Parts: sequence; structure tokens; C-alpha cells
Amino acid sequence: MIKTLPVFQGYTVDVRLREFRKVDPEWGMEFVSFNSYKGDVLLKRYIDTIDADTKEGLNLLIEIWK
Repeated sequence: MIKTLPVFQGYTVDVRLREFRKVDPEWGMEFVSFNSYKGDVLLKRYIDTIDADTKEGLNLLIEIWK
């Protein structure tokens, strides 16, 4: 089974690795850790978009807070 990672504001969200990733042909690759200032800001905005009333949303929030 292939799992597609969510995309938020142009970044791929990898909860397992706890980072946002962006690949741009002109600028290269960017990795933003959840533990960095920029990652914290992105993560807060991303969490605001998650629907905790669904099973998928709730499971995603649990994974983020582990």
C-alpha cells in the first residue's frame, strides 16, 4: 500500500520524521524540523487545519503529539 503524505503550504508533512520538506528545482531541498522556530510556526498552522472530529484527524494529532 502506498501512503501519500499530506502537503501544507508547499511543504510535505512527514510526521514520522517530524519535519516539513520542500523540493524546488531552482532552490534545492529544504528540511524544516518540527523543533525549529519555523517548524513550530508551520506546525501550529497545520494543526489548525486538522479536523479532530474525524478518526483520521484524531489519529494524526495523536501522532504529532507523541
